[in-house]
Amino acid sequence: MEHCNQSDHLQHDNAQIRSNEKRTFWVVILTAITMVVEIVAGYMTGSMALLADGWHMASHAAALTLTLAIYKLARSKKLQQQLSFGTGKLMPLGGYTSALGLGLVAIFMAYESVERFAKPIAINFDEALWVAVIGLIVNIVSALLLGHSHDHEHDHNHDHHHGHDHNHQGALVHVIADALTSVAAIIALIVGKYQGYVWLDPLMGVVGSILILKWAYKLLKETSWELLDGHAKEINSNDLKNALETGRASVIDLHIWRIGPSGVSVQLIVTNETAHGSEYYKTIIHQKIPGAHVVVEERLAKP
Repeated sequence: MEHCNQSDHLQHDNAQIRSNEKRTFWVVILTAITMVVEIVAGYMTGSMALLADGWHMASHAAALTLTLAIYKLARSKKLQQQLSFGTGKLMPLGGYTSALGLGLVAIFMAYESVERFAKPIAINFDEALWVAVIGLIVNIVSALLLGHSHDHEHDHNHDHHHGHDHNHQGALVHVIADALTSVAAIIALIVGKYQGYVWLDPLMGVVGSILILKWAYKLLKETSWELLDGHAKEINSNDLKNALETGRASVIDLHIWRIGPSGVSVQLIVTNETAHGSEYYKTIIHQKIPGAHVVVEERLAKP
C-alpha cells in the first residue's frame, strides 16, 4: 500500500486561493466604501432608500468578509499540517455558509415584498432609481472582478476534472444576486414612475427571491455533497474500474472523493492472481485522474 505525493494539487490550490483572495479583498473594499457612503448620505439627506440600501450593502460586506476569512484560514500552513488532506474542505464550507445566508436573504426579500402588496407605501422614484443604479454599478464591477477569476479557474482546472472553489462561487452568487435585485428594481421603478404600476416593485421582489432561492439551493446541494465526501460526480467510477480490471484483476472496493478545489483522493482494494505492485495501478489512475492522491491495497487472489 502506498500514498502518492499530494504537493502538486496543494501547490495549485494555494495559488488559486491567493488569486481569489486578492480579488475578494478588493470587492470587500469596494462594497464597504459604497456602504459607508450610502449610510452617511442617507443620514445627511434623511433618505430611507439610501439608508436601506446602505445596510443591505453591509450584509453583503459581512458575507464577503467571511469569504475572505475562509481564504486566510485555507492558506494557514499550521492548519494545513493539522488536517489530513489540507484545508481544501474549507472551500465548500465557505460556499455552504454563503448558500445559507443567501437563502435567508431570499426569504426576507419574499416576506418584505408580500407585505408591500398588503400595505403599499409611497415611493420616491427619482431617489430610489439613483440608489438602484449605484448599487448595480458596484455589483457589476464586483462581478467582473470575481467572474474573471472564475473563468481563469475553470480554464486552468480543465485537466483537473473541473475543480471548483465553492467559497469563491458563493461570493460570486452573492454579488450576482444583488445585481439581479438592482436590475429588477430599476425596471420596476421606471415602469412604476411613468405608468403608475406600483405593484410591479414588490412583484419583482418576489420573482428575485425565488431565483435567489434556486441558486442558494443548488450551491447548498453541491457543497453539502462535497463536505460529506460524496463521490466526485465528474469522475466515472465504472470507467476507472474497467481500466483497472485488466487480466484477472478485480476491484473489490473503490472510493473517489474531492479533497480540494483541484484535489481528488482515490482509495481502492484490488485482487489479482499476480502481484503488480501499487505503482502499476497508480499509473492507470493518474492517466484517468491527473494529480490524484491515491491509496492502493493489492491482495493476492486464490488461484
